[in-house]
Amino acid sequence: MRRPAKAMLNERTFAQELELGETISPVRANLLFAREIAYPALEPDVVLRDLEALARIATEVVPITGSQRDRGAALAEWLFGPAGFRGDRDNYQDPRNSYLNEVLGRKLGLPITLSVVFVAIAERLGIRAQGVGLPGHFIVQVADGEQVIYLDPFNGGGALGLADCERLVSESTGFQGTFDRRWLKPTPAVEIVGRMLNNLRNVYTQADEWVLARRTIERLVLVQPDVGSHRRDLGLIHYRLGERGRASQELAVYLATSPTADDADQIRDLREQMLIELGRLN
Repeated sequence: MRRPAKAMLNERTFAQELELGETISPVRANLLFAREIAYPALEPDVVLRDLEALARIATEVVPITGSQRDRGAALAEWLFGPAGFRGDRDNYQDPRNSYLNEVLGRKLGLPITLSVVFVAIAERLGIRAQGVGLPGHFIVQVADGEQVIYLDPFNGGGALGLADCERLVSESTGFQGTFDRRWLKPTPAVEIVGRMLNNLRNVYTQADEWVLARRTIERLVLVQPDVGSHRRDLGLIHYRLGERGRASQELAVYLATSPTADDADQIRDLREQMLIELGRLN
């Protein structure tokens, strides 16, 4: 007998969500990695119900007729206006900005998490919205045939022209070259999940929160298994935590997959030192 859909997410793991491939949901994935990294008591189904309730309110505000662009703009005007969602300018590095359970509760977030919330509600309203991962800044697009409108959830949900997108990239990354229009292509769901995890990894490592950083990178390895530096970083964090055996294993994987990396000799020396230390303990 098939279990009700509402009961399934609480029982799922982040790794199982990734097995869905192209049908992965950034919302579901975020709630699952939130529980596994920082919120062990989190019930993802409860948060999903909160999101559904928010979408029901949106249906009373956003016109059911009209163009996709007009309906998308109306949703943005409400969500980042009267509904109260906004970018956290005062404490951008707060890890809560990366977890959707916190974003929905506090109504504060990063460009990417606010975009994920917008897209999730838009989908429930039949609005064709997708996330767009510009370098250094995340936005959304709403497509209406050949016409596309770009919106900036972090900055009040306002519409963006090409010059605005160029400015956002320049301000967030310092890039001064020619804007690449390929940056405006919708970002696949798996890449959105990886980008959210990368944000968390940066926050936790900068704050020396090594256990949380380790849990985050362990999930990054699942999302981006071909990125060898994740295994290196895992090894170095295990070393910081005094877990020499695990550190040696992860660094061995890194050296096997990235033998010519710029830091390969340094990592090789560190691993040899670890093996000597482990030998003394046995």
